[in-house]
Amino acid sequence: MDIMKQPERDNRVKKYGGWAMNISDAEAEKIVHGYGNIASLFKDIIENAFGKKYSYKIADIDGDDLQDFYALIYPNGNTHLHEMGVTFADPTTIIAEATLKYEGQLDCDFEDLLENIYKEAKDWDEFYAQEPWELTLQGGDYDPPYVACTVTIEAYHAESGHVFEDLPNVDALDEYFKKIKEVIDSHKKK
Repeated sequence: MDIMKQPERDNRVKKYGGWAMNISDAEAEKIVHGYGNIASLFKDIIENAFGKKYSYKIADIDGDDLQDFYALIYPNGNTHLHEMGVTFADPTTIIAEATLKYEGQLDCDFEDLLENIYKEAKDWDEFYAQEPWELTLQGGDYDPPYVACTVTIEAYHAESGHVFEDLPNVDALDEYFKKIKEVIDSHKKK
């Protein structure tokens, strides 16, 4: 077993990415040269599905084939959306998360705020035209206070074969979280 020194490991991660942390430079180079084109293809797929005006970081992946493949994606350049967990199975699923911080006191207790967000979100038909969105909220009156939002969207694509068909892009997810932020702000004491 080859025991790698920390500086060598750090340099390899810097050069190739976190996936190469526990392999040798020779193995990482072989993978890059043998499979490097897939990175460019995957970049195009992500940008076409979620928006070309953003950059993305794939932080974690899991799975041995497309039916159980999962990617944790961080978009850069948007306002509210923090991360998306995406499965490539049928149905394709996005689990999008945002943490919405607010300053000041609320004009209601926190549980009433969450209930109000749920009620208002049910009426946002523009987000539910294709597939239902399932919203989960949590958080609290911490320092700083926040509402953690998770929205889960599933889309079936067996007929078309397009994995990301009927799923929202980053702009739509950001707009959804913006509307939640507006509900939060409407409950701040004046």
